[in-house]
Amino acid sequence: MATSQAVQAAKTCVDTIYELAGGTAVYRTSTIQRRFRDVHVAGQHMMVGAGTYELVGRLLLDLPTDIEQL
Repeated sequence: MATSQAVQAAKTCVDTIYELAGGTAVYRTSTIQRRFRDVHVAGQHMMVGAGTYELVGRLLLDLPTDIEQL
């Protein structure tokens, strides 16, 4: 769960930087554009996606949970 939260925080930070950088952030030569892409790709991974919060919550509440894909 900590990793999921860290990825979400990183996405928020990079999104803010991307917005503050303005139009130059969209160019391929911009290092900001690369970081934006990288953090959003990482955020798509099933191990750090939003569904992780539901899974951890179900485990902590001792609810029936399908953990077969873990």
